[in-house]
Amino acid sequence: MWSGCLNARDIGGLPTRYGVPTRSGTVLRTDSPDNLDDDGRTAFVAAGAGLVLDLRSDWELKRPHLLDGSASYQRIPWIDPAAEVLRDAETERLLVDIYRGSLDRNKAQIAKAFRAVVAAPVDQPVVVHCRAGKDRTGLLIALLLELVGVPRNVIAADYAISEVRLGLQDGAELARSKPETILSSLEHVQREYGGARAYLTACGLTDAEIHRLAVRLVPTPMRAVVFDFDGLLMDTETTMVESWRSEWAHHGLELDLETFWPGHGGDVTETRYELLAAAVGAEFDRAASHARRTAHRDSLHAELDFRPGIREWAESARELGLMVAIASSSPRPWVSGHLERVGALDLFDELVTGDEVATHKPDPAIYELALRRLGVPGAEAIAVEDTAHGVAAAQAAGMYAVAIPNSFVTEAAVARADLVLGSADQLLLSELLLSVGSKGSTPVTD
Repeated sequence: MWSGCLNARDIGGLPTRYGVPTRSGTVLRTDSPDNLDDDGRTAFVAAGAGLVLDLRSDWELKRPHLLDGSASYQRIPWIDPAAEVLRDAETERLLVDIYRGSLDRNKAQIAKAFRAVVAAPVDQPVVVHCRAGKDRTGLLIALLLELVGVPRNVIAADYAISEVRLGLQDGAELARSKPETILSSLEHVQREYGGARAYLTACGLTDAEIHRLAVRLVPTPMRAVVFDFDGLLMDTETTMVESWRSEWAHHGLELDLETFWPGHGGDVTETRYELLAAAVGAEFDRAASHARRTAHRDSLHAELDFRPGIREWAESARELGLMVAIASSSPRPWVSGHLERVGALDLFDELVTGDEVATHKPDPAIYELALRRLGVPGAEAIAVEDTAHGVAAAQAAGMYAVAIPNSFVTEAAVARADLVLGSADQLLLSELLLSVGSKGSTPVTD
């Protein structure tokens, strides 16, 4: 890649669990640029890196760095001198022991290094190096690849290239880069911390910083998340059914749920009262029935909050810089009233409600209006729904549809969604955003 550097390579083009490969030209690894010849130095500068991250310690510097004084150059030693004095060399005789100890001891320095990558310009490459580009660089790159779900055998193969390029296959064990060394190091991260994401959290990185690390290698096209309201954001479907069931029981009748649900997202309240009136007979008092039913419903709403994980998704979306909206078939006072009650109105950039459109889901009109207000095309937005007609409306608007069915909807009924979850707390929003690049892939967490 650069003449004189034997261990330089792009980590793009590697498979990930998200169904798309790591992006080329975004993160490059190499041995020290001190090794470059004249042609290599010219090519290295011409690469236009937004960040050249040097992981070497003070004692390793023999000459000024090629880019010393440049805004793109940062030296952040991987090894923390204060932590290093506590190292017990007798317990770290093998390279894998050194790696494990280094990961445990140097978390503060490692966090600084990763934060430099997070802050680097997204449209320019990041170059990471130490002296040989195999140990400290190898660990940083392995954590980054593990974060985005590159299979461990692929990570190990990339790591092992170093000893071949540096001609170390027959050298001392501590100079080599055997696949089992990095595999055991990643197993240590999994066992002791819960995986790469949890390790970076233990280093002090925020969810937003970790997400920005990941999208450098696995970009996401998404700019907005749009939530349905009833049954999805809040379980008002259960309270609504309970209020109707209670009212039918008041008259000594049993509510038939088989015929209860409409085939669209519109308001069928009057139709339901007509059915109840027909069942009760001439003595039915519609006004009294309505007052009794809604009073019972409102008492149930007093403690009602978001469904599990939904608030976290909305908050995470805002933290990650996405726009957040609601597209509900219910009228605005209903939606805004509930949001105000739980102090969540400010979470949403737009509220689009059923009283603003002439048709109901599965017609896409309400999603199309939400997208126009957000200024985002359907292909760059995720819809989160709980019913089949909601999924159909979102997909007709060109959106990626996630279904989290409510308790009255089966998973089979929403099987046409791009992703079906039992609950939003099953998956981090950042994981979902990364998986969207390949519809049909199944995102998994560490």
